[in-house]
Amino acid sequence: MRETCVTCDETGSWDEASAAEWNGDLPRTAAEFLALEEAILGAAARQADAEIARYLEKVHQDEAFVTGAIALARARRPGKKLRHKGRESTWVQLPGGTRVPLRTPYLREERAQRQGRPRKVRGPTGSGVYPVLEALGITDRVTPWVRREWSLLAIQCGSFREAAAILEQRGPHVEPTAVARVAQSTSQADQALRDEALAQACAQPVPEDGPLAGLRVRVSVDGGRVRTRDPYPGRKTARGRHRYDTPWREPRMLVIDVLDEKGATDKMRLPLYDVLMGDAEATCTLIIGYLRLLGAAYAQQVEFIADGAEWIWDRAEQIRQKADIPADRWREVVDFYHASEHLHEAVQRCRRVPADEREAWYEVLRRSLRRDTDGVDLVIESLHDQAHGRGARKVKEAITYFEKHRDRMAYAQLDTRHLPVGSGPVESAIRRVINLRFKGPSIFWNPDTVEDLMHLRAAFKAGRWTEMILRVLNHAFPPPSFEPLSPHQRDALLPVEPDLHNPETNVAQASDAPR
Repeated sequence: MRETCVTCDETGSWDEASAAEWNGDLPRTAAEFLALEEAILGAAARQADAEIARYLEKVHQDEAFVTGAIALARARRPGKKLRHKGRESTWVQLPGGTRVPLRTPYLREERAQRQGRPRKVRGPTGSGVYPVLEALGITDRVTPWVRREWSLLAIQCGSFREAAAILEQRGPHVEPTAVARVAQSTSQADQALRDEALAQACAQPVPEDGPLAGLRVRVSVDGGRVRTRDPYPGRKTARGRHRYDTPWREPRMLVIDVLDEKGATDKMRLPLYDVLMGDAEATCTLIIGYLRLLGAAYAQQVEFIADGAEWIWDRAEQIRQKADIPADRWREVVDFYHASEHLHEAVQRCRRVPADEREAWYEVLRRSLRRDTDGVDLVIESLHDQAHGRGARKVKEAITYFEKHRDRMAYAQLDTRHLPVGSGPVESAIRRVINLRFKGPSIFWNPDTVEDLMHLRAAFKAGRWTEMILRVLNHAFPPPSFEPLSPHQRDALLPVEPDLHNPETNVAQASDAPR
């Protein structure tokens, strides 16, 4: 990362010193014009850095602001006694690539009050705080703009090296490790704020005027797959590396979106995505916290939809009760397309039915399951008649599956209530948030790293990137908004259009074709 001495004239124009970088005459070729563009943009970036550095210097001369920043830093750490150590030297990375040196107030915990042996090793996040920089959103030695852009590139690009290469094309040389550090720090800060806000929501009454009050809400949950890197302890190889295992882990995705009166996704309201690498209990706690924070107890209708995973349905009633959602507003649904897959597998195991007739029989049962009021009973009865001979074990397992979820497969009733039968949004979210960035051949992740990055990518893909960045900068986690947006606002916030036209999300035009 380069260090640059920044100067510019009073008007901020492209002066002779900057023009000297362009040593040619007027550009006559495409390559020459590209070089001219790069020179002008580089000069403009350095001039912008000079202006930012000038404002930083002025802020440090404002004694009232400095005093307030010190008081705010202490108020944010009520359990610590921070001592003012005067002004210390540090530096800040500016958007144009300049590292500007600063002498800024520094607070450190009073070591005389500590119990136990003195700590000789510096903590992972340092031992003190720069209150003025923190008040301006400058942490990890980067400005808010740099934090936002580096973190975004970390989750958009295929690797940290690609992100660093793109930044270098724009001017500053950045190490891939620096991009990773800033992105993870941003995610960890937002996750800490989220966990604190959800814990408070679980300890307080559900707000009657929450963002979901009066709305028709769908809550979808499903699991993805990423491969992690688990090093073996002990001796290293001849190349100085630890051997490692590569177990698959299941990141669990949560999607909360709003339905319109016809049961389709309300396209003018942003969904909420979040993802967790924790176990089933941690995921359940996350869902309960969000539903309480958003006031789902006062929603017009809450549809809880997922596939047949046991860890989800074993805790569904617990989620409803702890979220204080009335039973008459809560509807549990097994995704119709996952139920169809179970039905198809069971039909293929029915050896008494000729092989060339099984597909047609499956279509009849599937249509009955989807359209008839007693469709699930007909499916169970039909499979009972075939649960004999070879393949009977798989058929009986399917019967048990349909019997357990009988009340969650009343798809004809869902049509009358204008509620969807599929979990298309969460399936789409898993593909766009997890699979397209974190899953691939020879890609292995540290579990903590991939969870941090998935949290950032979930916010970006849901159109809530700016919302997330402002939470981190403001040290606050307000309830996410579900207010309707204009088409222009929505298109600006959702650079990648979600799969809103998937027939799984549309009740009125739900397809009966196999997925």
